[in-house]
Amino acid sequence: ALPPPSIPAPEWAGVIERVKSAIVAIRVTGVRPFEDSPAGVWQGTGFVVSLEDPAEALILTNRHIISTGPIRAYATFDEHEELPVFPVYRDPVHDFGFLQFDARRLRFTPPREIPLSPEGLRVGTEVLVIGNDNAEKIQILPATIARVDRNAPDYDDGNYQDENTFYAGAGSNTSGGSSGSPVIDRSGACIALNAGGTSEAASAYYLPLDRVVYVLRWLCGHRGQATLPPRGTWLTKFLFQPFDMLRRLPLP
Repeated sequence: ALPPPSIPAPEWAGVIERVKSAIVAIRVTGVRPFEDSPAGVWQGTGFVVSLEDPAEALILTNRHIISTGPIRAYATFDEHEELPVFPVYRDPVHDFGFLQFDARRLRFTPPREIPLSPEGLRVGTEVLVIGNDNAEKIQILPATIARVDRNAPDYDDGNYQDENTFYAGAGSNTSGGSSGSPVIDRSGACIALNAGGTSEAASAYYLPLDRVVYVLRWLCGHRGQATLPPRGTWLTKFLFQPFDMLRRLPLP
């Protein structure tokens, strides 16, 4: 007999109730191909991270959802309200970006934001990935963080690839449509951003939030300015290798 499905503990009910109105389904139309972004229609997930200025509220999602080209995008909120959203930041390296919307136009969905807690990403942490898995509105997938030192995943679609950062790994079995979902801990904070997974196993890959928090603080502190957060690069792609792999190299 098959084992019963994993069911979140009763204390998760309050956490889910607090965060679900901040999570949105995103529908994007790519107007034309540009750089590593194709034209077409795709779906993903995002969640509200700043209501500091309700007229310019911010949604966090993946860079491969926002894409690098011209887009038209809409966010569907918990009470089935649909609002246009506009890209305000696409990270040049890592798989995250921000969309802006006017929270004052929400009539039925209470405006909520989810706090970011990068320091909460640790091995053994129990989490829920809440998003639009397989384009189904609000699916809840439990997992336990298994790794926090994984290299950035290599996707087989030949498009955008992240680099020069660790990823976390867990067996949450997420699929298409869940990109951009928050990885929620028991306190109701987001500790990572769901970015991808494998179609042949339950493995899922989460982006840590250190750089996300840096950019979010910059955007909130420089509203109305055209400047972007200062960023740097070494023009080199680094990979993490354990010591036993290095011993196989002919080094003195």
